[in-house]
Amino acid sequence: MGQVELSGDPFEALGDPHRRAIVEMLGSGGRTVREIADALPISRPAVSRHLRLLKSAGLVVDQPRGARRIYHLHDQGVEAVRAYLTGVWGDAATRFRILAENINPSRGEAMIEPLRMSFEVDCPAPHAFEVWTAKTSRWWPVAHTVTEEPGLQVVFEGRLGGRIFERTPAGVEIDWGEITLWEPPQRLGYLWHIRADRADATEVEITFTDQGNATTRVDIEHRGWERLGARGPGRRDANRAGWDGVLPPFTAACSSAELRERRA
Repeated sequence: MGQVELSGDPFEALGDPHRRAIVEMLGSGGRTVREIADALPISRPAVSRHLRLLKSAGLVVDQPRGARRIYHLHDQGVEAVRAYLTGVWGDAATRFRILAENINPSRGEAMIEPLRMSFEVDCPAPHAFEVWTAKTSRWWPVAHTVTEEPGLQVVFEGRLGGRIFERTPAGVEIDWGEITLWEPPQRLGYLWHIRADRADATEVEITFTDQGNATTRVDIEHRGWERLGARGPGRRDANRAGWDGVLPPFTAACSSAELRERRA
């Protein structure tokens, strides 16, 4: 294939919708100028101009085939753009992908007010975050699990895209959710579908704000009920009761001398 002289800006080249359409088209294989022009509402000279800009930006290469030239994506150039975007937008893009793949759209239903809870715990923010995500098994009520088996573990995989699940003493794992925001020790977000289909997941976001004097303000927002349609209000009410059963043991665990000693 032809050599590419990188004299253009790939992001500027991708700023034009016709050039983006050409790049998308070449993603499925090589094309001639005529084939590209036949698929787009622009002339062959215009396609040639766009291809020159894409080529100078390192996104496209051409290969002679008889009297024609076949244009292909330049793998190295496209990979460089992808790597840059991943570095800058990686976590945000991953979070968007997780949300897009795992929740149903609202389909135009009226907004249902999120559940919002705010309270203080008697420990610094890093400890509160750790109690919620790494020491969950020590305080999470067994009645608020799927199997309700004594001795089960509650696991948060501490990373973006990590699973939230219960593991029974026999080793059976049952998914509860998936982490969409992991910013210890300040912010945590996840999809939540315990005892529900994954497609019916709602969203939980928790903020841990250090108040000084070894106390932390915890703000929880549980949203997305409108995606469940007619089931949304009932599911919201049931989860309100669930939070009422979970938060008191968490508050107690944050100030537990035993937990602090084990942490040290």
